[in-house]
Amino acid sequence: MSKERGSSLLKNIDRYIGSILLLFLSLSFTIHKAICSITNSLFSSSQSKSSQRSSNTENCLLVCFGAIGDLILLTQAAKIQLQGKKVYLACTSSNKACADLYQDFYAGIEIIDICSPISLLNVCKKHQIKLIFDSTQWANIGPIQSGIARLLGSDIQTIGFHTASYLRNSAYTYVVEHSNKLHEIGNFINLLAPKPLISSNADIQILAPTLYEQKPLNSTKKILFHLWPSGTRSYLKEWPIANWLELAQHLSSQGYSIYLSGSPADALRNEQFIAQSNLPLVNIAGKYDLLGLQKLIARDIEFAVCVNTGILHLTASQGVPVIGLHGPTNPNRWGPLGSKSISLLPSSGLSAYLHYGFEYPKDDQTAYSLDKLAVSQVIDAINRLNHPQ
Repeated sequence: MSKERGSSLLKNIDRYIGSILLLFLSLSFTIHKAICSITNSLFSSSQSKSSQRSSNTENCLLVCFGAIGDLILLTQAAKIQLQGKKVYLACTSSNKACADLYQDFYAGIEIIDICSPISLLNVCKKHQIKLIFDSTQWANIGPIQSGIARLLGSDIQTIGFHTASYLRNSAYTYVVEHSNKLHEIGNFINLLAPKPLISSNADIQILAPTLYEQKPLNSTKKILFHLWPSGTRSYLKEWPIANWLELAQHLSSQGYSIYLSGSPADALRNEQFIAQSNLPLVNIAGKYDLLGLQKLIARDIEFAVCVNTGILHLTASQGVPVIGLHGPTNPNRWGPLGSKSISLLPSSGLSAYLHYGFEYPKDDQTAYSLDKLAVSQVIDAINRLNHPQ
């Protein structure tokens, strides 16, 4: 996942070649619309296309080319909005393990080859899909794949997010506003709904109360640390190692067992952290697949302290309280959901400025502020978990 998301080559291909493909699609749809308009005018057709988006299509396809967190939040939104429908998922191979967590919800999970322009079209033909929801927020690959399926498929409607790019918007049958004021699950709910339902984050709790159910802490004295973010310039989302060490010392003295999660690539860094701490910490990086990690979190973890990455959302989705450490990431957009989850920001410096995820200042010194998030803030948050008002 991190390799795909951080690849400069893929981003440049998406940006430049993708723009050319979107221009072709935009011209194709403009010509097609003009021909249909002339035909309808000449023959007074009563079968002109409705301006209303379909909400009754039984088979629908969700497209997710984002990160693990996007897929988790999109699935939670789909469970709210698409109950009773036959829902298929299209994602890349890097998200297959996360998608498999939801096999009980999706009628089918298909892996898309992003190098093949007709990959999504083939999925639509295979499952007789007539309605595509593309959750891609800014990249061109989503509207390209969806647009080609719409152009070459049979009566396929496509719905995606409205952005500042006319070419991108023109690839869809309908567009839905993507708001930088809403948590991303709110944007996903609006994408999937026949009309927008979420205008503020307060609406999410009303529409999806199960995400905020009050649950007692699972008092196991086992907690999860996730130190390592992923994606472009991920180091700007890291909390200083010295702070993690201080927090680990404090919690160990309180009788907590600390588990360190991560990908297989993080295992060595976790071992180095354990050596520095001189504490009996448990390194589980790479030892569980996502399903195994999900089960361990649900069964054994009392609470988690995480930087902003996919594990933060995976943990929150299991009803386990998460203390999210946010620097550039805006917790109002990407924070952990749940009645007991707590999002923390640095006390000073530039923070909470990411909307799509790439809007970093050029200068790292300006962009980084997590060193201003004190250990005492995290300890205070843990005390609030243990002793709610």
